[in-house]
Amino acid sequence: MQLELKLKAMVMLLKNLDVKNGLVNGARGLITGFSKGGQPIVKFSNGKVATMHPETWTINVGMGRVITRKQVPLQLAWGISIHKSQGMTLECVELDLSRCFEVGQAYVALSRARSLEGLRVVNFSASCVKAHPSVIK
Repeated sequence: MQLELKLKAMVMLLKNLDVKNGLVNGARGLITGFSKGGQPIVKFSNGKVATMHPETWTINVGMGRVITRKQVPLQLAWGISIHKSQGMTLECVELDLSRCFEVGQAYVALSRARSLEGLRVVNFSASCVKAHPSVIK
């Protein structure tokens, strides 16, 4: 699969690259240009600008086998599922909770937001919030 980007595309970082400077999994930014080598240049919402280079992920699949994946750690950021957002911290989130179907799913979605100012919830009802019976007990 190939990611095609254009100027002003909203993107999200998929890996912690520089925690001290806020370049973390879930950071959002806009494509502002491309390097001479064709790598995207991103201006993140915190003002930091970075040229994004391919990163390598190594995954142990068992029985001594390892696979690697090399990609620019970006994805388009117009929308993602609640499950895909796990582990991310997002500064600007609009959540549609109308189709939550699993215990803890509403919590996972809500807890991705960095602040109340960056959170908008639509289609909320109490039935969206489901807790595991052992938690209720």
